[in-house]
Amino acid sequence: MNLTPYIDIINNLNPLGQRLNFNPDHWRNFNYNNPLVTNDMTFISETYQNGISRQDIINYFNQENSTLLMGFLLTMVWGHGFSEHGRADNRGPWKVSQMLSNLDNTIEILENAKNHLLQDNIQYAHSSFDNMPRCRVNFFSKYLYFLGRSLNMERYPLIFDARVAKTIGQLTSTNPRLFSIIDIQPKQDPISYNNYVTEIHNIANDLNVDSEKIEYFLFNGI
Repeated sequence: MNLTPYIDIINNLNPLGQRLNFNPDHWRNFNYNNPLVTNDMTFISETYQNGISRQDIINYFNQENSTLLMGFLLTMVWGHGFSEHGRADNRGPWKVSQMLSNLDNTIEILENAKNHLLQDNIQYAHSSFDNMPRCRVNFFSKYLYFLGRSLNMERYPLIFDARVAKTIGQLTSTNPRLFSIIDIQPKQDPISYNNYVTEIHNIANDLNVDSEKIEYFLFNGI
């Protein structure tokens, strides 16, 4: 994947400033069947009415009284958010309620993932989410990214969703006309995710740019 022609664009990106909007009432008024989740969603809806940025989530994780559950919820609201001229994903609250259907299990998954990141084991952190319903790499890679950045990991996890995968496919395709008729999704297994993270960090090192800038460039598309 040759990113040299795009190096100026990549260098000028500010991924931490990426702010996504959401409908506070839509998230706050959903019945999560758990008062802890409902309280956290109320806090998020009241605190981040002007949207949530990447930096906001990292800042939250770095707070002394932060919880992994609140960080996960912030990430999921952000992940289902929309840009200024985008469209909201109204399935978000329902999908998150499915992810949290067994809250004790969810908290254990989040703690296991953090413990693996503390040991620089991204592959095992990925595997921690095997038993979380409705949560594929497209979403939990966002949580791993924010948590890894807050832990100051040198080779932190990166977001790997359909938009990123599509741009990778586009940049590596030799026939744009054939590429335009296929749909590309990220592979879900932990080895593929670990390989993706490793490759992007290697490319970033070669180009002397921040890895998250490359991920954000891929997310934006070409």
